[in-house]
Amino acid sequence: MNFVTIFPETENFHLTKDVGMIGYILYRYYGYNSKIVCYKNSESYDYLDNEVKGLKIDFIKKITGSPTKDVLIYLIKNAKKIDILHMFHITSNRNFYWILIYKLLNPKGRVYLKLDADYRIKKFDFNKKGLKGFIKRWLIKKCKLVSIETKVLYEYVNNNWGINIEYIPNGFYDNGIRNKVSYNEKENIICTVGRIGTNQKATEVLLEGFKMAASKIGGWKLKIIGPIEAEFKNYINKFYENNLDLKEKVIFTGPIYDKKVLESEYRKSKIFCLTSRYEGFPLVFLEAIKNGCYIISSDFEASFDITNNKKYGDIFSIDNAFELTQCFSKMCTYENKIKENCDKVQNYAYEKFYWPTICKQIDILLRR
Repeated sequence: MNFVTIFPETENFHLTKDVGMIGYILYRYYGYNSKIVCYKNSESYDYLDNEVKGLKIDFIKKITGSPTKDVLIYLIKNAKKIDILHMFHITSNRNFYWILIYKLLNPKGRVYLKLDADYRIKKFDFNKKGLKGFIKRWLIKKCKLVSIETKVLYEYVNNNWGINIEYIPNGFYDNGIRNKVSYNEKENIICTVGRIGTNQKATEVLLEGFKMAASKIGGWKLKIIGPIEAEFKNYINKFYENNLDLKEKVIFTGPIYDKKVLESEYRKSKIFCLTSRYEGFPLVFLEAIKNGCYIISSDFEASFDITNNKKYGDIFSIDNAFELTQCFSKMCTYENKIKENCDKVQNYAYEKFYWPTICKQIDILLRR
């Protein structure tokens, strides 16, 4: 079957995220002919040669410069060749235009709408009155499969929208080779990975929480990995000026683009911490648990899925540095708990969040 993912913004790095991986795994394991449709946004899409070899790309031309219109032109020309149209989000109107044109031109074609949602999905008024609301509901109901990534939001949409939404989380892939992480490889490191200093990531909460815990947790280090927002650099400088004793304990690495090097950082870390104010289903969580990290996270929706309701991690209130300090103080002195967690959380990762297993469910739901 021809499986086409529409995501005009695709860059090379998207190919190893859900944008590329769903189509790739469906190709590799389940016999689909998968491709992504997008603008040419990167100079090179070298992941096509190795990480997702066999996945194809169709580059659309910037005829109008509007992603909505240029994709519509693509669909007018190609809709009848597409067996399954895969797209993300309902927060903008463009997906509704694409679904409408696709279904008009290919009534037997199937649509897989991945909501890729965070808390803002609750602002979508599914039962909105009027013609626009009716059309949107009608189009969503025309989709063969609609999925959402976290159990909290799965329960919300199913209780409030009155249609069947599937719970399908994000996943990770290891090229079919599982490299188990031994606890002996790990060091007294807490790490985080992301866009450092953005309002979303709340890096200042992480720094404050670690600062307050530092005197109680001895030789532990905090490793902060990712590109740093320019305006946040002043905050970092002041943090070091006011906490000279933490200069060697709080390490900003900058971005690490080499996947093997980044993987080694996860393998060395005993704890992975995310202090975000909101998230959908962050893929860094999956990298952390497949490498045996204990999770400490703020209480956005996906934190409950990834910790299996706190079985494999601790959860603190968003923006509450004091609660975070308590989590650090408790877990960094609770060596046996982290050690026991190392094997168990890796097994949990492969049981619940492995792309080949997840895509088997997608395949079944699309073919039924």
